[in-house]
Amino acid sequence: MPLKPGANPYKILDLEKGCTEKEIQKAYRAQCLKWHPDKNLDNKEEAERKFIEAKEAFDFLYDKEKRAEYDKGEEKIRVAQENYSKRMAEADGVRRKLIEELEKRESEFNGGKRHADAPMTAAQQAKKKKTEQRNFKEEIEAIRRQLEKEVNEEVRQKNTLMKAEREKHQKNRERTTPQLLVKWKVAQGGQDYSEEDIRKIFSNFGPISNISSAISKKERRKRIVEFEAGTNAWGAELETGDSWMPELTCEWIQPPVGTVKKSEPSSAKPSTGSNLEHMSLEDLEAQIMGGF
Repeated sequence: MPLKPGANPYKILDLEKGCTEKEIQKAYRAQCLKWHPDKNLDNKEEAERKFIEAKEAFDFLYDKEKRAEYDKGEEKIRVAQENYSKRMAEADGVRRKLIEELEKRESEFNGGKRHADAPMTAAQQAKKKKTEQRNFKEEIEAIRRQLEKEVNEEVRQKNTLMKAEREKHQKNRERTTPQLLVKWKVAQGGQDYSEEDIRKIFSNFGPISNISSAISKKERRKRIVEFEAGTNAWGAELETGDSWMPELTCEWIQPPVGTVKKSEPSSAKPSTGSNLEHMSLEDLEAQIMGGF
């Protein structure tokens, strides 16, 4: 479940850059409890959207590599914004001088200064005043158009830079092809996993592009499960297989986007992973109270 383009994972989980993994976990748990659809029946659609956003943000920030890449991209944008602000400030200085000059001329026109011109008739004075007013308005309009053009160009350049950085970041994320090493030992009764058995179990975590042939050594077996590029197969490493079959142990060869590596072996044997998205509210609260 990749992070949507343009989404800010820190903002979604109400976190600051530099936060620890424990802080990320704590913030995610809080968002899950707050936006669980079972708790928001009167606003279920919004709650589901927030719930999914929190999961996407958590998966993203918990992946150190992707998080570092995101922070690097945001830093480039921040520097670009600072440079933009600096250019705007410098441009503002030039604009202020132009405006001050126009205000000075307007003041002179309205009576601040008068040149000692030869006496003119009332009609000549009216015509001259009308001409000066027209010229003044034309100058103001020309400057306004120039300033507007400069601002629009600077905004366009800024938006182009930000879009390019985000597209680059998204492409890098979508390029990852998750690969999971699955191991087990054939039971004494001869129970073994076929390729179809493995596919059925791990397809719960996302689309699978390939499963390798079994590597056998006596009663021990190994297969490599390859998910489609960009798949967020978080939780697959916790899969232990069917309860009546040999226990599976899994580890990532190539972690997926937003993966969370397990720190301890799981004592349970879930067939569909430990994804919090699919838990009921009661199960979610029990999971959180019992430790993440």
